[in-house]
Amino acid sequence: MSGNGSILWLMFSILQAILAFTGILPSEMAILQTLLGGNSIAFFILFLYFMFRKTPKSLVDETYTKSERTIRVRAEDGKTITVDQPAKSAISEKVVIFMWFAALVVGTLSFL
Repeated sequence: MSGNGSILWLMFSILQAILAFTGILPSEMAILQTLLGGNSIAFFILFLYFMFRKTPKSLVDETYTKSERTIRVRAEDGKTITVDQPAKSAISEKVVIFMWFAALVVGTLSFL
């Protein structure tokens, strides 16, 4: 995915779609269901936008790198070069994502 924000919008969209379209909320909250349904569709459109957007043009630099772990170093000839650093395994990120998904499933099942 091109943008890190796209996953965030997808998670918001799924959560609100579950609340709006599964009948979890009581019928007295029909207005809230309608608002959540509209929001979930809007957040899904934002997800698609951020997922398929083009590489942004930098105001300072002509080149753009998707790698987040880079450093800029001045070479012997005086030019600035970008050096990619190897990514460290982020086990904690995977654990947090798994815990979020498990909490979402358990919380949804508790309403049913």
